Amino acid sequence: MSANLKFIHLACACLFLGNVIVSGIWALMAERTRNHAIIQFSNRMVLITDVLFTLMGSLGVVWTGHGMAENFGGAEGHPWIQWSYFLLSFSGLIWLFVLVPIQLKQRALLQNTDTVCEAYWRLSRIWQIAGAFATVLPLPIVYFMVTKNA
Repeated sequence: MSANLKFIHLACACLFLGNVIVSGIWALMAERTRNHAIIQFSNRMVLITDVLFTLMGSLGVVWTGHGMAENFGGAEGHPWIQWSYFLLSFSGLIWLFVLVPIQLKQRALLQNTDTVCEAYWRLSRIWQIAGAFATVLPLPIVYFMVTKNA
């Protein structure tokens, strides 16, 4: 197994996990201010960092993880690899089909007014719950990577 591939994998995992955890905290702290300008800025930054760190990190994790899985007999070789694929895929589907569309709707709501409307807050509650699931799902993968068992 290439040490470079392992390093890239670890760096991408740190970018991915770090951003998904920080994004939720950043959004929560901004919303606690109830200040339109701060919430709008946070929403914009979360969208940007989701592309830069979450998307790029997840693509890097998948690419390098798939390459390293071959050293363990491929995805079929071990249950921990299968669980890792499943958990990351499920988290990714939540981000793609729930979280990002909500963020884009929130962005539109924030751009169309200078107040934070009730529709925004309803979307925020859904985003927080779905985001918590999407954030927790990849965490067991770290355990699998370190221990190589499930």
